[in-house]
Amino acid sequence: MRLPCLDVSRETLQAPVTFGNNTIVEVEVRSGNQPLFGAEVILFLRGFGSRSGELKATTNEQGEVRFEFSDFWSASAIIAIPAGGFWPIVLRGPSNSVILDCPPLPDAKDNFGWWHQRLGISNRDDVRGAGISVGVIDTGVGSHPYLTHVEDVGAFIDGAFIPNSGADVDSHGTHVCGTIGARPDSASDYAGIVPGVKLFSARVFPANAGANQLDIVNAIDELSDKHQVDLINMSLGASLGSEIERDAILDALERGTLCVCAAGNSNGSVEFPAAFPETIAVSAIGLLGWGTPGSMPSTRLPLEATRFGDDNLFHANFSCFGEQIVAAGPGVGIISTIPPRFGLTKPYASMGGTSMASPAVCGILAAILSNSSAYKALPQNNARSAIGLNLLQQACQSIGLDAKFQGRGMPKV
Repeated sequence: MRLPCLDVSRETLQAPVTFGNNTIVEVEVRSGNQPLFGAEVILFLRGFGSRSGELKATTNEQGEVRFEFSDFWSASAIIAIPAGGFWPIVLRGPSNSVILDCPPLPDAKDNFGWWHQRLGISNRDDVRGAGISVGVIDTGVGSHPYLTHVEDVGAFIDGAFIPNSGADVDSHGTHVCGTIGARPDSASDYAGIVPGVKLFSARVFPANAGANQLDIVNAIDELSDKHQVDLINMSLGASLGSEIERDAILDALERGTLCVCAAGNSNGSVEFPAAFPETIAVSAIGLLGWGTPGSMPSTRLPLEATRFGDDNLFHANFSCFGEQIVAAGPGVGIISTIPPRFGLTKPYASMGGTSMASPAVCGILAAILSNSSAYKALPQNNARSAIGLNLLQQACQSIGLDAKFQGRGMPKV
């Protein structure tokens, strides 16, 4: 099981071959005159026929990296993903000497971005979502100062439970947690959608590797049984379903826990577990004009007119779709917390994908459930789960897309 939903695919491509003469590509990543230390640079390569490959490197303190590869390959595109605070930039057909200038991310407006506004949030409320518990199954959670309230459940790796080992091995899980519940101390930083929820994080991904079904099952059981969460966000996916995973989702429903899942980023059929009918499958929506030219969000426009909706919204060109989609959520250029690194103490980064749309919908559903005294009065069983799903469906509003792209629409609180 892989992460389906970052701005840049983490799929492993064919490694470059070594015969032939060498080609050198030198890259400088900066913002204006400031070199960007710690930026991940990905060079995409194209060979004869359908062969493809990629090379990765991290910039030094001068913002520089150097790639060397066989002239069997040609450079097709290059992406720079800053360590935090700047837009990720993509350049197609790079030369042998490249300068990538990454503009700063925009400040929040009173803690909000476009995704808050489109979900119906107009003011900061630090108790929004109070009384609701949310679990996140992901790469873990980092030590960001705006996420100190997140409870680290531990890690579930290769069938073993490892307490106190839920630190983020990537940045994905920290971003997801921040989208749901970040509590910033500055109005220029982006707040979570429901900073008042009780938030739990369970890590199921080893460093630089995929997760397995058994670990995800164990994490679902731990969150829904021991911690009795109302919602679980799963921003992960696979092309094939697993019956043990579906059984765990059904067991969670019996305990009153709804699973909100990323639909996937292959621009095809909905992936699992989102494809199971017992989950809330979420597709990704973008906003026209968000992201500077050349930034990753600016590349997410679809080619088909049918994927453009109302009010400058569009169904992202990577998002999976189909009859399983229950709701659509903001999932392009979402700015949220990432772990401190490379000297950054409170970093934010832009990411895109159904992984970002899923926690947005999970968060707004938590706000909706928090406002329902009838829901909160119910015992934690399948009737409570059913009412939670019904409340989400009632809160969804069409954004002018076919149901296969938006489900019932985008929910608003």
